[in-house]
Amino acid sequence: MTEMGNIEEIVRNATRAASDKKISIEAKSQSLILIDDEAWDEDAIPARPWVAEGFLLRGAVTVIVGAPAAGKSSLMVGWAASLALGMEYGKLRPVKALSVMTYNVEDDRDEQRRRFTAFLRWSGHSPCQLGSKLTRLGTDGVGTLLALNSENGIQGTPAMQQLERELEARKPDVLMLDPFVELHEVEENDNTSVRTVMAYFRSLAIKYNMAVVLLHHTRKGAAGSPGDPDVARGASAVIGAARIVLTVSVMTEQEAQNFGLPADHHRYFSRVDGAKINAAPIGKEEWFERQSYELSNGDRVAMMRPWTPPQDSVSVEQKLAITADLEKGSSTGPWNPRITSEDRSVKMVFDRHGVTGKLAQKKLLDELKHQGWEITEYRKSNRVPAKGLRSPDGAPVHVDWLEGGSND
Repeated sequence: MTEMGNIEEIVRNATRAASDKKISIEAKSQSLILIDDEAWDEDAIPARPWVAEGFLLRGAVTVIVGAPAAGKSSLMVGWAASLALGMEYGKLRPVKALSVMTYNVEDDRDEQRRRFTAFLRWSGHSPCQLGSKLTRLGTDGVGTLLALNSENGIQGTPAMQQLERELEARKPDVLMLDPFVELHEVEENDNTSVRTVMAYFRSLAIKYNMAVVLLHHTRKGAAGSPGDPDVARGASAVIGAARIVLTVSVMTEQEAQNFGLPADHHRYFSRVDGAKINAAPIGKEEWFERQSYELSNGDRVAMMRPWTPPQDSVSVEQKLAITADLEKGSSTGPWNPRITSEDRSVKMVFDRHGVTGKLAQKKLLDELKHQGWEITEYRKSNRVPAKGLRSPDGAPVHVDWLEGGSND
């Protein structure tokens, strides 16, 4: 065969190989699409595989976002221990005593033991009661689990390979990894690369039928409100790929004052808010207080214990939502300033936003008056005078106020 014939044969073989590869890829991609066009029995639909409803779901990733010193690592100690013990911890309610594995890059073995001891002191348990349900992993060196390969993709490091061997052997219900930024080598602002990292951890959750928890930092200088997922550091793919996202933030001075606490005590309290929960409703925030415990060696270690705000307290968020409702008015006019059971009573607004205590409602109404809200007469649709609650700016509008003229 001539040299030209050899080249033509090579080209034909290459073309045929490329065509075969394309067909193979197309066949694989077609097999990935699942088609469901049949009727189903509602009773046959399986329940979601919750590990702890609203927080941890098998086959899914939960991301906990918080600033340094907000308390997210201490919160995870509480989560891990309570899951292993099968006990309630705040709103976290495990379905049973579960097997938990933690991977902590920042704290060595002794520091982790100190933290867990503080929690066990609070909960009235001992380390032996955890048994083999709680496995703590760490590293004396770099804790990177996913590294960049020569093709600009990612691959598991020797540490990741060891972690997978432990997952295979121990089969935990929950895997917690802290912190996310130390687990990989990709550019943290690159959405494409970070999405690949998140996909890797989600694949682990699916492969080992467990819930995966990633602890993640906020952006430097981030001042987002609690429950705002946009405060997360780096690429938005971290939040986009997570099934559940929670934020942990330190109590503000204003919140401390609302709760009747000294303003400088705000740093001892943290709140946890739902930022993204695809499989359950986002509930009200929950609070934790840092409590210090002295260990037998003399060390003092803080733990996060659930804390219930005073019943007659009202948060900033509640006040803002209540004020907005009052400014809109009811369907029949301004809200009645009397706290009664009638439909137009301001009590309906207070109850709707979680302020149900009589003392709290009275204090809030007095505070509104102090801020310039007035009890003013207006003319009802039947021209009969009645009293309503009017804001300093004259809201609600389109009300025939008898004092100060009409606010049309």
